[in-house]
Amino acid sequence: MGNSTTDLRFTPLLATDIQAVLEKHGYRLPSGREHVHELVLARVDIVLRNLVETFAGRTR
Repeated sequence: MGNSTTDLRFTPLLATDIQAVLEKHGYRLPSGREHVHELVLARVDIVLRNLVETFAGRTR
């Protein structure tokens, strides 16, 4: 397995799937302007990369 930045499985669809699961459980992105959503999704990307690395056994 490569790292999350070169792993072909780490696609925007992965983040979309995670968002769908969270919304299914009642979580929503904060209301606000587009830049708020972009900031939140950038943080989600970082956390998701850390989660992927943990699942792949590449913890820091």
